[in-house]
Amino acid sequence: MTAITFKRDVKVLDIYSTKMLGAYGFLAKVFGDFEKRQLSVDMLASSEVSVSLSLDTNQKMDSIRALINDMSPYADVTLTERRSILTLIADVKRSSEVLATVFAVFSSCGIQVKMMSQGASKVNISFVLSDDQLNEAVTELHKCFFEGKCIVHQNEATTPASAQEVRA
Repeated sequence: MTAITFKRDVKVLDIYSTKMLGAYGFLAKVFGDFEKRQLSVDMLASSEVSVSLSLDTNQKMDSIRALINDMSPYADVTLTERRSILTLIADVKRSSEVLATVFAVFSSCGIQVKMMSQGASKVNISFVLSDDQLNEAVTELHKCFFEGKCIVHQNEATTPASAQEVRA
């Protein structure tokens, strides 16, 4: 692990196609509307019929509302505010190990991941969390990856021991 970075107070749009599975052109329409409104995307996770993406605080709410209106003929859109992006910069060869540790820590602390994205390079791994859970996430991940003090509490229903040390 090389670094932990974060950005507070981002907005998340969850965009769901109202057309049938397999309908073509959905993503093109979505990004065409973003271009029309001159809105920039920070982070993206997608499937065939849905897209979740984040916008930072520099985006104007009037433009976001207009974008949501533009998409209403072909998509249902949910806007969620007060989110943070937590990004880990990791060795590509260890990305699976890093993810396993991160999710064990998040599970132990009750931190809910709202969205996740890993770029093609697999060096940047980003998570969207609630703003109010960011500090704890950063603190606990820092302990694991940089201080060697990672105690991950396992689910007592699946593990008789209440804690297990994880070394990242």
